[in-house]
Amino acid sequence: MGFIKRPSRWIFGLFLSAILFGMIGYGVWRYVTPIPVISSKAGNISQGTFSYLRFVYYSDLQKKNSNLEQIVNDCQHSIAIGHLGDRLGLLEDTYYPHFLDLSYQARIQRAAVKFLKQTIGPDFNIQQALKAYDIVSDPKTATTIIQKCIQRDVHRFRLDCPDVVVGQFQQHPLKLSMIKPLLTAKEWQQFLSFLPTPMVDAYNSYLTRFLYHTVHQKLLEKFSPVEKELLQMDHDLVAKRYISVKYGIGHEGIYPTQRLTLDFPQTVLYNHFFAIKNRFLPVETVHVQYTVVKNMDIARMLHQKLVDGADIQHLADQYAINDYFKQTANSHTLMGYGVDGMPSHPEQRAMIDNFLLDAAKKNLYFPLPHPLDKGVLIARLSSLTRKEQSLKYQEYQFAVKHDLSLKTLESKLSLDIEDIIADLSFQFFEDNIVDRLNRL
Repeated sequence: MGFIKRPSRWIFGLFLSAILFGMIGYGVWRYVTPIPVISSKAGNISQGTFSYLRFVYYSDLQKKNSNLEQIVNDCQHSIAIGHLGDRLGLLEDTYYPHFLDLSYQARIQRAAVKFLKQTIGPDFNIQQALKAYDIVSDPKTATTIIQKCIQRDVHRFRLDCPDVVVGQFQQHPLKLSMIKPLLTAKEWQQFLSFLPTPMVDAYNSYLTRFLYHTVHQKLLEKFSPVEKELLQMDHDLVAKRYISVKYGIGHEGIYPTQRLTLDFPQTVLYNHFFAIKNRFLPVETVHVQYTVVKNMDIARMLHQKLVDGADIQHLADQYAINDYFKQTANSHTLMGYGVDGMPSHPEQRAMIDNFLLDAAKKNLYFPLPHPLDKGVLIARLSSLTRKEQSLKYQEYQFAVKHDLSLKTLESKLSLDIEDIIADLSFQFFEDNIVDRLNRL
């Protein structure tokens, strides 16, 4: 008669151990692996990173859950722009490392300033911040010590002293070797080559950078963002500049690259000429109303109100930076170049007049806000008249192709971003958001 043999105790114990270790391993994995708030095929934005970004870039909005949609949309758009930049060769571009470092440093500074405003006060100064973080260093004394240690080789400057002490940091020696890693190789060589006076100025700048990085470390401890995700956001901001030029929205001063080139059949160009040819006629007169407000955020808000039909005079009474720019919101006639004795060249006209005439030339009745030395200009145009004259396509074919290229690229950019967002399969997990803002 057959029988079933019982498994030995050690096999049963091994089985239980395997289950136990599996449960522990899963728990550890859940704890160590960052929990996503936004996920996509291109990567995630985890709890800590989302809280960090929310604090640094949306501190004015963080009390309103309704603004979460804006933050999520901005993150998706930013990631899509980064992805598009990769497709167009950004990572292989010669200037990319330099602009990535600029983006990284700008984020560190912005985050640190936000934190210092909250912890010290909105009107803090650098000396207060240095004292708060126990950083003591006199730039003149420090650079005098550094100058004594600089030796010139055949082709470059080098530091001959291994550990130059330039001050104190939290009751310990502050060494130049602690500041050097925050500089690029080019910045370091330039710093060593400076004469005493410019070296003091540069040292001041780099000491402030050391402060910002010290403060930023506190933010990292508070929010626990994923470094890889933050660096991806730095990359995405560089891509925004790169794409802006590639698609003709910005100029080469934003990022040194060339606009995408498009070819059109001659019939398409010729038809476009007839569609826009009035724009090539000189502006004779245009009725303008404008004002100047404090900053770009206010300007964008008011610009949208103007587009929606708001009265610019009423808005100017509320937001103009002074009484003069309340008066300019009244409708008045602006003469074109060379009309009724007005100067014929832009350099002879006021900067605001040139901006408004350029908008009129392009048939922009609600031009986008324009930054000035003090404040931001918003305007409304109406009753545009032009000088009548004969126009020939051959004389304007370059301008016609340029205009059609810009319009086509603008439409293409929107479609490309929409396609990428769809391809990346974004998901938003609102329940995973952790409010770390009140723990600062």
